[in-house]
Amino acid sequence: MTHSTKVLTLPPSADQHDHQHHQLVFGLEGETAFELVGRSREVRIGHGCLVPCATDHVFSGLGDNRILVLDLPTESTDRLQQERINRLFQHPSYFHCPPELQLLLRSLSREIQHNPEDRLLQEACCNTLICALQRQLDHSLPARVRGKLNMELLDDYIDTHMDRRMPVDELAGLFCLSSSQFFARFREQSGLTPSQYVHERRLQAVRDALIHAPDSIAQLASRFGFCNQSALTRAFSQRFDLSPAQFRRQWSQHPSEDCAKQP
Repeated sequence: MTHSTKVLTLPPSADQHDHQHHQLVFGLEGETAFELVGRSREVRIGHGCLVPCATDHVFSGLGDNRILVLDLPTESTDRLQQERINRLFQHPSYFHCPPELQLLLRSLSREIQHNPEDRLLQEACCNTLICALQRQLDHSLPARVRGKLNMELLDDYIDTHMDRRMPVDELAGLFCLSSSQFFARFREQSGLTPSQYVHERRLQAVRDALIHAPDSIAQLASRFGFCNQSALTRAFSQRFDLSPAQFRRQWSQHPSEDCAKQP
């Protein structure tokens, strides 16, 4: 069989099966539950699992979720490709993705989802993820090294999901940390709480959109995760000392001036 790559949402009802191909699963959004050879685990952002051919497994979705699924052949005419696949799928297992792999995963999953008919692109994305995961597993350390949070990864995720609520545990999953660990490290590094940081990023995005996009204030409220136009107007006015409408009007009259106060 050839590669098959797809972005799926799993239903809440549990299903159980096996198949005659290998399967590589990456968590993209929300949470899903998997059971491999008697070992249960939630596959969420920053995590995934390897399901070798003929491995019985149980899976279900936990609320809103998205996963990237790669179906891979057990035999391939490409010797190098087959060697990598064989090394990956020696036994069923779970894994976590470091920030660099998550950045790559997010970019490639968007390409896969937006170009479902481009088989060459699908194949290239699939091979890239196989190689990147294999390299990560080959060089993974037994102990996690404490370092700075990858803010590029976080910003990319926030910008991609700005139209909805992002709880702390979801952001913590990007870094394979508990909510309390992530909260403490994030505040130490940025001086803000995660919710304050997300809120500020939303408002800066609204500010840029008021300059460059023709959307109404109500449309911007929905686009950037505010419950309604009044909530956006209140938050924007508190932050910039101007309402969104006042800012847009002043900017159109004086485009060379920064009408809103900055941090």
